[in-house]
Amino acid sequence: MVVERAKAYFRHSDSEQSTIEDVAELFAKDAVLRSPREGIFHGQEEIQNFFELNGKFFDEGEHNIDEYYECGNTVICEGTINGRTTAGREYEGIGLVDIMEFDENKKITELRVYLDYSGILTELPEDVPDFRD
Repeated sequence: MVVERAKAYFRHSDSEQSTIEDVAELFAKDAVLRSPREGIFHGQEEIQNFFELNGKFFDEGEHNIDEYYECGNTVICEGTINGRTTAGREYEGIGLVDIMEFDENKKITELRVYLDYSGILTELPEDVPDFRD
């Protein structure tokens, strides 16, 4: 069941004991990650770069996935995220949907992130850098 691998992704993403490398290892060598804030990342090395960029934006965060829908090698993950940005903005209950596709080795081949950044970015003070550029 690939849904267990999707759950492992969120466990590693939220764990202070897991490294960026641990998260990137869940992806296939030629995987693709699509982020509304950062763009498209190709391959494990670029995906690791995505998580490094995320670390510069998010100080902490916790995913609360309410539903996992599995169909073949695709898992749709629906829930919310709580946390704080490095600029000090705290957020709670921001909606998210992540769609993951897996290969026969249960590695993520594609991750499409749909996160409601308007709930995080629109309430920042004007003097905070805008990472949307």
